[in-house]
Amino acid sequence: MPVARFLIESSREDDFSSVALAPVYLRGPEESMEWVKETGAMLLELEEKGYLTLDYDYPLEGYPYTEYRQSDLYAYFCRTIEEAKGRPGFLGDTPVLELGSIAPAE
Repeated sequence: MPVARFLIESSREDDFSSVALAPVYLRGPEESMEWVKETGAMLLELEEKGYLTLDYDYPLEGYPYTEYRQSDLYAYFCRTIEEAKGRPGFLGDTPVLELGSIAPAE
């Protein structure tokens, strides 16, 4: 199954990367922040108990992740980063959609 996480990176600091929201599992592009957070907490709990793995090194081959790229939530995240760019001391100026996969644990 597809999963993603929203990262904040910096064009000024090569080593700066921060997870803003993860895991993000979407059924469609209109999912609410509340639903994504609740589902993410459930997925993390299942991973901690050893039932599944969340892997951002291996996105699903051939899966387009359209609902993630076109989601209201990702658009909001990108707008938020754009608005924050001009604030003094704010390093994060680049939104990143990191794609991954959910799989049953072996």
